[in-house]
Amino acid sequence: MTDTLTTHDLPLGTVFPDAPYCRLLVQAITKQKAGVEVSADSIASLEQARLELWSRSNEIKNRGMHEYGLLAADCYGFETRDGELDYPWMESEYRRVGYGSNYYTCDLEKKMLVPTTVSNDKPRVIVFATGRAFAEKNARLGNISAEDAVEKARDIMSAQVYLVGSRLVPGYAEGDVSVVAVAYDMVTSEEETPALRIQNLLNPAYRHPVSILAAERIFGPMIAEAEAYPTGGLVRRDGRIVGKPLPDDEIIDNLSGLILVGGSVGCIVSIQAARWLDHLMRELSVSEAVREEAARAFLVINLGPTTPIQAGDTNLLSVINIRDEFVFAGNHTEPHEIRARSTGRCLFTDASQADSATASDWTAVLDAPGTLTPTPDGFHLDPLRTHFGHSLKHYANGLRDIGLSSVVGRTLAHQGAFRLGKIIAEAEQSGELKTAWPIDGCRL
Repeated sequence: MTDTLTTHDLPLGTVFPDAPYCRLLVQAITKQKAGVEVSADSIASLEQARLELWSRSNEIKNRGMHEYGLLAADCYGFETRDGELDYPWMESEYRRVGYGSNYYTCDLEKKMLVPTTVSNDKPRVIVFATGRAFAEKNARLGNISAEDAVEKARDIMSAQVYLVGSRLVPGYAEGDVSVVAVAYDMVTSEEETPALRIQNLLNPAYRHPVSILAAERIFGPMIAEAEAYPTGGLVRRDGRIVGKPLPDDEIIDNLSGLILVGGSVGCIVSIQAARWLDHLMRELSVSEAVREEAARAFLVINLGPTTPIQAGDTNLLSVINIRDEFVFAGNHTEPHEIRARSTGRCLFTDASQADSATASDWTAVLDAPGTLTPTPDGFHLDPLRTHFGHSLKHYANGLRDIGLSSVVGRTLAHQGAFRLGKIIAEAEQSGELKTAWPIDGCRL
Protein backbone atom coordinates (compact mmCIF):
# COMPACT_ATOMS: atom_id res chain seq x y z
CA MET A 1 0.00 0.00 0.00
CA THR A 2 1.00 3.62 -0.18
CA ASP A 3 2.97 5.78 2.22
CA THR A 4 1.51 8.28 4.68
CA LEU A 5 0.26 11.48 3.10
CA THR A 6 2.63 14.46 3.49
CA THR A 7 2.55 18.09 2.42
CA HIS A 8 4.73 17.18 -0.58
CA ASP A 9 1.79 15.21 -1.99
CA LEU A 10 -0.23 18.41 -2.25
CA PRO A 11 -0.19 20.71 -5.29
CA LEU A 12 1.49 23.53 -3.34
CA GLY A 13 3.29 21.45 -0.74
CA THR A 14 6.69 21.26 -2.41
CA VAL A 15 7.07 24.99 -3.06
CA PHE A 16 5.41 26.04 0.21
CA PRO A 17 5.96 23.12 2.63
CA ASP A 18 5.85 25.39 5.69
CA ALA A 19 2.52 27.02 4.78
CA PRO A 20 -0.18 26.51 7.45
CA TYR A 21 -2.66 25.79 4.64
CA CYS A 22 -0.69 22.73 3.50
CA ARG A 23 -0.35 21.44 7.06
CA LEU A 24 -4.04 21.94 7.81
CA LEU A 25 -5.06 20.38 4.48
CA VAL A 26 -3.06 17.22 5.18
CA GLN A 27 -4.81 16.97 8.55
CA ALA A 28 -8.23 17.46 6.97
CA ILE A 29 -7.63 14.88 4.22
CA THR A 30 -6.33 12.37 6.76
CA LYS A 31 -9.50 12.83 8.82
CA GLN A 32 -11.75 12.45 5.79
CA LYS A 33 -9.99 9.26 4.70
CA ALA A 34 -10.48 7.89 8.22
CA GLY A 35 -14.19 8.69 8.07
CA VAL A 36 -13.95 11.55 10.57
CA GLU A 37 -15.97 14.68 9.83
CA VAL A 38 -13.99 17.92 9.55
CA SER A 39 -15.61 20.61 11.70
CA ALA A 40 -16.91 23.91 10.34
CA ASP A 41 -14.36 25.78 12.47
CA SER A 42 -11.53 23.73 10.96
CA ILE A 43 -12.81 24.43 7.46
CA ALA A 44 -13.00 28.16 8.24
CA SER A 45 -9.39 28.08 9.50
CA LEU A 46 -8.39 26.22 6.36
CA GLU A 47 -9.96 28.87 4.12
CA GLN A 48 -8.22 31.67 6.03
CA ALA A 49 -4.90 29.86 5.67
CA ARG A 50 -5.57 29.39 1.96
CA LEU A 51 -6.13 33.12 1.47
CA GLU A 52 -2.86 33.86 3.25
CA LEU A 53 -0.95 31.40 1.06
CA TRP A 54 -2.57 32.73 -2.12
CA SER A 55 -1.49 36.26 -1.13
CA ARG A 56 2.06 35.10 -0.40
CA SER A 57 2.33 33.24 -3.70
CA ASN A 58 0.85 36.07 -5.77
CA GLU A 59 3.31 38.53 -4.26
CA ILE A 60 6.19 36.44 -5.62
CA LYS A 61 4.53 35.89 -9.01
CA ASN A 62 3.82 39.59 -9.42
CA ARG A 63 7.57 40.22 -9.27
CA GLY A 64 7.98 37.93 -12.28
CA MET A 65 7.25 34.32 -13.20
CA HIS A 66 10.91 33.67 -13.98
CA GLU A 67 11.74 34.40 -10.34
CA TYR A 68 8.92 32.09 -9.27
CA GLY A 69 10.30 29.40 -11.59
CA LEU A 70 13.75 29.63 -9.99
CA LEU A 71 12.13 29.32 -6.55
CA ALA A 72 10.16 26.25 -7.66
CA ALA A 73 13.27 24.68 -9.22
CA ASP A 74 15.17 25.08 -5.96
CA CYS A 75 12.29 23.62 -3.93
CA TYR A 76 12.12 20.57 -6.21
CA GLY A 77 15.89 20.14 -5.99
CA PHE A 78 16.54 20.79 -9.70
CA GLU A 79 19.84 22.22 -10.82
CA THR A 80 19.86 25.34 -12.98
CA ARG A 81 22.42 26.62 -15.46
CA ASP A 82 22.28 30.10 -16.99
CA GLY A 83 18.81 30.61 -15.52
CA GLU A 84 17.37 27.39 -17.00
CA LEU A 85 16.82 23.86 -15.74
CA ASP A 86 19.61 21.38 -16.33
CA TYR A 87 18.44 17.81 -15.94
CA PRO A 88 19.90 14.62 -17.46
CA TRP A 89 16.87 13.27 -19.33
CA MET A 90 15.89 16.47 -21.14
CA GLU A 91 17.41 15.37 -24.46
CA SER A 92 16.66 11.63 -24.25
CA GLU A 93 15.12 10.11 -27.35
CA TYR A 94 13.20 6.87 -27.13
CA ARG A 95 9.63 5.73 -27.04
CA ARG A 96 7.91 7.89 -24.45
CA VAL A 97 4.33 7.39 -25.57
CA GLY A 98 2.98 4.35 -23.89
CA TYR A 99 0.63 1.38 -23.79
CA GLY A 100 1.63 0.04 -27.21
CA SER A 101 -0.47 2.14 -29.58
CA ASN A 102 -0.32 5.62 -31.05
CA TYR A 103 -3.97 6.44 -30.39
CA TYR A 104 -6.76 5.26 -28.13
CA THR A 105 -10.45 5.96 -27.82
CA CYS A 106 -13.27 5.18 -25.44
CA ASP A 107 -15.42 2.22 -26.46
CA LEU A 108 -18.83 3.63 -25.56
CA GLU A 109 -20.44 0.20 -25.17
CA LYS A 110 -17.66 -1.45 -23.17
CA LYS A 111 -16.69 1.80 -21.37
CA MET A 112 -13.02 1.03 -21.71
CA LEU A 113 -9.92 2.27 -23.51
CA VAL A 114 -9.25 0.60 -26.85
CA PRO A 115 -6.57 1.15 -29.54
CA THR A 116 -7.67 3.05 -32.61
CA THR A 117 -6.37 4.87 -35.67
CA VAL A 118 -6.96 8.39 -36.95
CA SER A 119 -8.00 9.38 -40.46
CA ASN A 120 -7.69 12.85 -41.92
CA ASP A 121 -10.92 12.28 -43.86
CA LYS A 122 -13.16 13.51 -41.03
CA PRO A 123 -12.93 15.98 -38.12
CA ARG A 124 -10.63 14.93 -35.30
CA VAL A 125 -10.18 15.90 -31.65
CA ILE A 126 -6.94 14.59 -30.18
CA VAL A 127 -6.70 14.59 -26.38
CA PHE A 128 -3.24 14.66 -24.81
CA ALA A 129 -4.18 12.21 -22.10
CA THR A 130 -2.82 12.08 -18.58
CA GLY A 131 0.42 10.14 -18.31
CA ARG A 132 1.94 8.02 -15.59
CA ALA A 133 2.66 11.03 -13.38
CA PHE A 134 -1.00 11.60 -12.60
CA ALA A 135 -1.42 7.97 -11.58
CA GLU A 136 1.71 7.81 -9.42
CA LYS A 137 1.03 11.13 -7.71
CA ASN A 138 -2.49 10.05 -6.79
CA ALA A 139 -1.59 6.58 -5.54
CA ARG A 140 -0.97 7.89 -2.02
CA LEU A 141 -4.11 10.01 -2.08
CA GLY A 142 -6.25 7.05 -3.09
CA ASN A 143 -4.62 4.42 -0.83
CA ILE A 144 -3.72 2.18 -3.77
CA SER A 145 -0.44 0.76 -4.99
CA ALA A 146 1.60 2.51 -7.68
CA GLU A 147 1.08 -0.50 -9.97
CA ASP A 148 -2.69 -0.34 -9.55
CA ALA A 149 -2.57 3.41 -10.08
CA VAL A 150 -0.78 3.04 -13.40
CA GLU A 151 -3.36 0.49 -14.52
CA LYS A 152 -6.07 2.88 -13.39
CA ALA A 153 -4.54 5.49 -15.71
CA ARG A 154 -6.13 3.56 -18.57
CA ASP A 155 -9.56 4.22 -17.07
CA ILE A 156 -8.63 7.87 -16.57
CA MET A 157 -7.61 8.18 -20.21
CA SER A 158 -10.86 6.57 -21.33
CA ALA A 159 -12.84 8.95 -19.14
CA GLN A 160 -10.94 11.95 -20.52
CA VAL A 161 -11.85 11.00 -24.08
CA TYR A 162 -15.48 10.47 -23.11
CA LEU A 163 -15.76 13.72 -21.16
CA VAL A 164 -14.26 15.82 -23.93
CA GLY A 165 -16.35 14.10 -26.59
CA SER A 166 -19.69 14.02 -24.78
CA ARG A 167 -19.50 17.53 -23.28
CA LEU A 168 -17.76 19.54 -25.98
CA VAL A 169 -17.89 17.84 -29.39
CA PRO A 170 -21.05 17.95 -31.54
CA GLY A 171 -21.39 14.71 -33.49
CA TYR A 172 -19.28 12.63 -31.09
CA ALA A 173 -22.00 10.15 -30.11
CA GLU A 174 -23.03 9.74 -33.76
CA GLY A 175 -19.44 8.97 -34.81
CA ASP A 176 -19.20 12.01 -37.08
CA VAL A 177 -16.07 13.20 -35.24
CA SER A 178 -13.11 11.12 -34.07
CA VAL A 179 -12.21 11.84 -30.45
CA VAL A 180 -9.03 10.00 -29.51
CA ALA A 181 -6.25 10.12 -26.93
CA VAL A 182 -2.56 10.26 -27.65
CA ALA A 183 -0.87 8.87 -24.54
CA TYR A 184 2.43 10.23 -23.37
CA ASP A 185 4.76 9.25 -20.59
CA MET A 186 7.83 10.59 -18.83
CA VAL A 187 11.15 9.03 -17.86
CA THR A 188 10.87 9.59 -14.12
CA SER A 189 7.47 11.14 -14.09
CA GLU A 190 7.16 12.52 -10.57
CA GLU A 191 10.31 14.54 -11.22
CA GLU A 192 10.07 15.15 -14.93
CA THR A 193 6.51 16.45 -14.91
CA PRO A 194 7.27 19.40 -12.58
CA ALA A 195 10.56 19.87 -14.43
CA LEU A 196 8.70 20.30 -17.70
CA ARG A 197 6.36 22.79 -16.06
CA ILE A 198 9.19 24.79 -14.46
CA GLN A 199 11.34 24.71 -17.61
CA ASN A 200 8.49 26.39 -19.46
CA LEU A 201 8.78 29.28 -16.99
CA LEU A 202 12.53 29.53 -17.36
CA ASN A 203 12.93 28.70 -21.06
CA PRO A 204 9.67 28.80 -23.04
CA ALA A 205 11.56 27.94 -26.25
CA TYR A 206 12.49 24.47 -24.94
CA ARG A 207 10.83 21.51 -26.69
CA HIS A 208 10.57 18.26 -24.77
CA PRO A 209 11.31 15.03 -26.70
CA VAL A 210 7.82 13.72 -25.89
CA SER A 211 6.32 16.83 -27.51
CA ILE A 212 8.48 16.39 -30.60
CA LEU A 213 7.50 12.72 -30.90
CA ALA A 214 3.83 13.57 -30.50
CA ALA A 215 4.11 16.29 -33.13
CA GLU A 216 5.78 14.02 -35.67
CA ARG A 217 3.31 11.21 -34.99
CA ILE A 218 0.31 13.51 -35.37
CA PHE A 219 1.42 16.01 -38.01
CA GLY A 220 3.84 13.90 -40.03
CA PRO A 221 1.17 12.12 -42.13
CA MET A 222 -0.75 15.40 -42.52
CA ILE A 223 2.10 17.31 -44.14
CA ALA A 224 4.45 14.82 -45.80
CA GLU A 225 5.08 11.54 -47.50
CA ALA A 226 7.92 10.53 -45.24
CA GLU A 227 9.55 7.54 -43.60
CA ALA A 228 8.78 7.10 -39.90
CA TYR A 229 10.08 4.93 -37.10
CA PRO A 230 7.70 2.61 -35.18
CA THR A 231 7.65 5.29 -32.45
CA GLY A 232 6.17 7.75 -34.95
CA GLY A 233 9.27 9.94 -35.17
CA LEU A 234 10.28 10.89 -38.70
CA VAL A 235 13.41 9.35 -40.21
CA ARG A 236 16.24 11.79 -40.97
CA ARG A 237 19.42 11.28 -42.94
CA ASP A 238 22.17 13.87 -43.00
CA GLY A 239 19.90 16.07 -40.93
CA ARG A 240 17.04 16.02 -43.45
CA ILE A 241 13.62 14.34 -43.28
CA VAL A 242 13.50 11.35 -45.61
CA GLY A 243 10.46 12.29 -47.67
CA LYS A 244 8.75 15.17 -49.39
CA PRO A 245 5.98 17.60 -48.44
CA LEU A 246 2.44 17.06 -49.58
CA PRO A 247 0.92 19.64 -51.97
CA ASP A 248 0.14 22.94 -50.23
CA ASP A 249 -3.64 22.61 -50.48
CA GLU A 250 -3.53 19.05 -49.15
CA ILE A 251 -1.55 20.18 -46.09
CA ILE A 252 -4.16 22.81 -45.28
CA ASP A 253 -7.01 20.36 -45.91
CA ASN A 254 -5.46 17.83 -43.54
CA LEU A 255 -4.92 20.37 -40.76
CA SER A 256 -8.46 21.73 -41.06
CA GLY A 257 -11.08 20.15 -38.79
CA LEU A 258 -8.45 19.39 -36.14
CA ILE A 259 -8.48 20.29 -32.44
CA LEU A 260 -5.78 19.36 -29.93
CA VAL A 261 -6.92 19.23 -26.30
CA GLY A 262 -4.33 19.35 -23.54
CA GLY A 263 -5.03 18.68 -19.89
CA SER A 264 -2.70 19.58 -17.00
CA VAL A 265 0.91 19.00 -18.09
CA GLY A 266 -0.55 17.84 -21.43
CA CYS A 267 -1.20 21.53 -22.10
CA ILE A 268 2.54 22.04 -22.41
CA VAL A 269 2.96 18.95 -24.58
CA SER A 270 0.12 19.98 -26.90
CA ILE A 271 1.33 23.54 -27.49
CA GLN A 272 4.94 22.41 -27.93
CA ALA A 273 3.73 19.85 -30.47
CA ALA A 274 1.77 22.55 -32.29
CA ARG A 275 4.87 24.73 -32.48
CA TRP A 276 7.02 21.86 -33.73
CA LEU A 277 4.73 21.71 -36.76
CA ASP A 278 6.34 24.89 -38.11
CA HIS A 279 9.80 23.36 -37.55
CA LEU A 280 8.80 20.30 -39.55
CA MET A 281 7.49 22.38 -42.43
CA ARG A 282 10.69 24.42 -42.44
CA GLU A 283 12.66 21.18 -42.70
CA LEU A 284 10.49 20.22 -45.66
CA SER A 285 11.02 23.65 -47.31
CA VAL A 286 7.33 24.52 -47.20
CA SER A 287 6.78 28.17 -48.10
CA GLU A 288 6.31 30.82 -45.41
CA ALA A 289 2.80 31.64 -46.66
CA VAL A 290 1.66 28.03 -46.30
CA ARG A 291 3.33 27.73 -42.89
CA GLU A 292 1.45 30.80 -41.66
CA GLU A 293 -1.85 29.45 -42.97
CA ALA A 294 -1.15 26.01 -41.49
CA ALA A 295 -0.54 27.46 -38.00
CA ARG A 296 -4.02 28.97 -38.01
CA ALA A 297 -5.88 26.03 -39.58
CA PHE A 298 -6.49 24.20 -36.27
CA LEU A 299 -7.22 24.93 -32.60
CA VAL A 300 -5.53 24.05 -29.31
CA ILE A 301 -7.68 23.94 -26.17
CA ASN A 302 -5.82 23.73 -22.86
CA LEU A 303 -7.76 22.58 -19.80
CA GLY A 304 -6.01 23.52 -16.58
CA PRO A 305 -2.60 24.74 -17.86
CA THR A 306 -0.12 24.33 -15.00
CA THR A 307 2.23 26.96 -16.42
CA PRO A 308 1.70 30.15 -18.46
CA ILE A 309 1.40 29.34 -22.16
CA GLN A 310 1.53 31.81 -25.04
CA ALA A 311 -0.30 31.12 -28.29
CA GLY A 312 2.20 32.49 -30.78
CA ASP A 313 0.62 32.07 -34.23
CA THR A 314 -1.63 29.22 -33.04
CA ASN A 315 -5.32 29.54 -32.18
CA LEU A 316 -5.31 28.82 -28.44
CA LEU A 317 -8.00 28.71 -25.77
CA SER A 318 -6.65 28.31 -22.22
CA VAL A 319 -9.25 27.33 -19.62
CA ILE A 320 -8.63 28.02 -15.93
CA ASN A 321 -10.68 27.05 -12.89
CA ILE A 322 -10.01 29.72 -10.26
CA ARG A 323 -10.11 26.97 -7.60
CA ASP A 324 -7.58 24.71 -9.35
CA GLU A 325 -4.60 24.35 -7.01
CA PHE A 326 -2.42 22.54 -9.56
CA VAL A 327 -2.88 25.45 -11.96
CA PHE A 328 -2.28 27.96 -9.17
CA ALA A 329 0.91 26.13 -8.17
CA GLY A 330 2.60 26.77 -11.53
CA ASN A 331 0.61 29.46 -13.32
CA HIS A 332 -0.39 33.02 -12.42
CA THR A 333 -4.17 32.97 -12.24
CA GLU A 334 -4.82 36.18 -10.32
CA PRO A 335 -4.67 38.51 -13.37
CA HIS A 336 -7.20 36.32 -15.21
CA GLU A 337 -9.63 36.29 -12.29
CA ILE A 338 -9.30 40.07 -11.90
CA ARG A 339 -9.96 40.55 -15.61
CA ALA A 340 -13.03 38.29 -15.53
CA ARG A 341 -14.50 40.24 -12.62
CA SER A 342 -13.65 43.67 -14.06
CA THR A 343 -14.96 42.94 -17.57
CA GLY A 344 -17.94 40.84 -16.53
CA ARG A 345 -16.85 38.17 -19.02
CA CYS A 346 -15.60 34.63 -18.46
CA LEU A 347 -14.05 34.57 -21.93
CA PHE A 348 -11.60 37.19 -23.13
CA THR A 349 -8.56 37.70 -25.32
CA ASP A 350 -5.03 38.60 -24.31
CA ALA A 351 -4.88 42.24 -23.21
CA SER A 352 -2.24 43.00 -25.84
CA GLN A 353 -4.62 42.05 -28.67
CA ALA A 354 -6.77 45.13 -29.26
CA ASP A 355 -9.02 43.62 -31.95
CA SER A 356 -10.82 40.63 -30.48
CA ALA A 357 -12.11 39.57 -33.91
CA THR A 358 -8.57 38.87 -35.13
CA ALA A 359 -7.23 37.61 -31.79
CA SER A 360 -5.95 34.05 -31.56
CA ASP A 361 -5.01 33.87 -27.84
CA TRP A 362 -8.06 33.50 -25.56
CA THR A 363 -8.67 32.59 -21.92
CA ALA A 364 -11.80 31.14 -20.32
CA VAL A 365 -12.15 31.47 -16.54
CA LEU A 366 -14.43 29.05 -14.67
CA ASP A 367 -15.59 29.06 -11.06
CA ALA A 368 -15.82 25.29 -10.68
CA PRO A 369 -15.50 23.11 -7.57
CA GLY A 370 -12.19 22.76 -5.78
CA THR A 371 -10.78 21.85 -2.39
CA LEU A 372 -12.93 24.53 -0.78
CA THR A 373 -16.07 25.53 -2.68
CA PRO A 374 -18.50 28.22 -1.45
CA THR A 375 -22.09 27.06 -0.91
CA PRO A 376 -25.10 28.76 0.73
CA ASP A 377 -24.25 26.75 3.87
CA GLY A 378 -20.56 27.66 3.96
CA PHE A 379 -17.48 26.16 2.37
CA HIS A 380 -17.65 22.56 1.16
CA LEU A 381 -14.42 20.60 1.64
CA ASP A 382 -13.78 18.04 -1.09
CA PRO A 383 -10.12 17.95 -2.17
CA LEU A 384 -9.92 14.37 -3.45
CA ARG A 385 -13.01 14.01 -5.65
CA THR A 386 -12.37 17.43 -7.23
CA HIS A 387 -8.65 16.58 -7.46
CA PHE A 388 -7.92 19.94 -5.79
CA GLY A 389 -9.99 21.70 -8.47
CA HIS A 390 -8.04 20.00 -11.28
CA SER A 391 -10.71 17.47 -12.28
CA LEU A 392 -11.26 17.34 -16.03
CA LYS A 393 -14.89 16.43 -15.36
CA HIS A 394 -15.57 19.84 -13.83
CA TYR A 395 -13.67 21.60 -16.62
CA ALA A 396 -15.69 19.76 -19.26
CA ASN A 397 -18.98 20.36 -17.43
CA GLY A 398 -18.25 24.06 -16.97
CA LEU A 399 -17.44 24.51 -20.66
CA ARG A 400 -20.54 22.55 -21.63
CA ASP A 401 -22.66 24.91 -19.56
CA ILE A 402 -21.36 28.05 -21.29
CA GLY A 403 -21.93 26.44 -24.69
CA LEU A 404 -18.33 26.00 -25.82
CA SER A 405 -19.48 23.17 -28.09
CA SER A 406 -20.69 25.94 -30.42
CA VAL A 407 -17.07 27.05 -30.83
CA VAL A 408 -15.81 23.48 -31.18
CA GLY A 409 -18.43 22.63 -33.81
CA ARG A 410 -17.67 25.71 -35.89
CA THR A 411 -13.94 25.04 -35.69
CA LEU A 412 -14.29 21.43 -36.81
CA ALA A 413 -16.47 22.49 -39.75
CA HIS A 414 -14.16 25.29 -40.90
CA GLN A 415 -11.85 24.81 -43.86
CA GLY A 416 -8.53 26.62 -43.96
CA ALA A 417 -6.98 29.25 -41.70
CA PHE A 418 -9.16 31.13 -39.22
CA ARG A 419 -8.98 33.47 -36.25
CA LEU A 420 -10.44 32.09 -33.03
CA GLY A 421 -11.86 35.51 -32.20
CA LYS A 422 -14.13 35.46 -35.22
CA ILE A 423 -15.53 32.02 -34.39
CA ILE A 424 -16.12 33.06 -30.77
CA ALA A 425 -17.95 36.19 -31.93
CA GLU A 426 -20.19 34.17 -34.25
CA ALA A 427 -21.05 31.68 -31.49
CA GLU A 428 -21.75 34.48 -29.02
CA GLN A 429 -23.92 36.43 -31.47
CA SER A 430 -25.97 33.30 -32.16
CA GLY A 431 -26.78 33.04 -28.45
CA GLU A 432 -25.18 29.59 -28.19
CA LEU A 433 -22.09 30.81 -26.31
CA LYS A 434 -22.65 32.47 -22.92
CA THR A 435 -19.78 34.64 -21.75
CA ALA A 436 -21.18 36.58 -18.77
CA TRP A 437 -19.33 36.44 -15.45
CA PRO A 438 -20.25 35.15 -12.94
CA ILE A 439 -21.62 32.12 -14.73
CA ASP A 440 -24.77 30.49 -13.41
CA GLY A 441 -24.21 26.74 -13.21
CA CYS A 442 -20.43 26.96 -13.42
CA ARG A 443 -20.10 26.07 -9.75
CA LEU A 444 -21.12 22.45 -10.10
